[in-house]
Amino acid sequence: MTEHANRNYRDSVFTKYFREHPEGLIELYNAIAGTDYPLDTPVEPDSLEDVLYKERINDLSFVLDNQILVLVEHQSTINENMALRLLMYVARLYEKLLNKWNKRAVYEEKRIPIPKPKFVVLYNGDAVCPKHTVQYLSSSFIVQDEEPVLELKVDVYNINYEEHSELLQKSRHLTDYSLFIHHVNEGRAAGKELEDAIREAILYCIEHDIMSEFLRENGSEVHNMLLGEWKLEEAMEYKEQKGREEGRKEGRAEGERLGELKEREKMVRALQDVLTPEAIADKLQISLEYVLAVLSGASVVSELESVEYKAEKK
Repeated sequence: MTEHANRNYRDSVFTKYFREHPEGLIELYNAIAGTDYPLDTPVEPDSLEDVLYKERINDLSFVLDNQILVLVEHQSTINENMALRLLMYVARLYEKLLNKWNKRAVYEEKRIPIPKPKFVVLYNGDAVCPKHTVQYLSSSFIVQDEEPVLELKVDVYNINYEEHSELLQKSRHLTDYSLFIHHVNEGRAAGKELEDAIREAILYCIEHDIMSEFLRENGSEVHNMLLGEWKLEEAMEYKEQKGREEGRKEGRAEGERLGELKEREKMVRALQDVLTPEAIADKLQISLEYVLAVLSGASVVSELESVEYKAEKK
């Protein structure tokens, strides 16, 4: 694994593409909000390398024209907790903005003008999803009120490629990204190995002027990033499904736990070529010591010497 890949494991293809094309951020916002900001409107991309979180917890955030704070999440699974996650994130972003101006301004009498927030989730997974839905933070409240004292609205858009999608027609950058992923998925559906499907989609898109400049300059990195993203998704699916299936086959009290450990080993080994050990531990929410033990070649499961296993047995 290259040093470059190690340094950028937290980014996604989606994030990198839009961060390198500020005009695409404006175009995306215009398509979603129905506005007509010129493509040279000032944009200040922002992100939060949070000390409480070991990775970015948001894909894109930017201040548009010093007036609107836009937070965009890109998801391949339907997540009902996006409003809560974005609430946590926007609070930290506002704190970061205030620290730039005056750390103590919030305690002064004069009202502080802050950019208006806009929350967006862009979905392109396999599950059936409407073109546009809305999530509300108040839907998660244990006690429901007619007029919640705290609310946050998230617009969720399905960006899977459709030729006549109204949203995609309004944004060339979003269309290109959607088409690129569409061609990767087509290759996978045709039975091609993931690496081959990604490589062929990159070549096709360059040839047909789809994200061509970006892919021409970043093709190798895009290939590795997307490979890592999908391998991670597959690993998390194993975590949810395969462990219990194999555990049941063991036919004994500890069988299910052993099955989970075996699948966890498979996840770690599958990700070793695309993520650092620290990143694997973060993503799978397991200890770094356990990851290093697996990558050293130790038979963690058979010897039952896993740090995770012994900790849970206590």
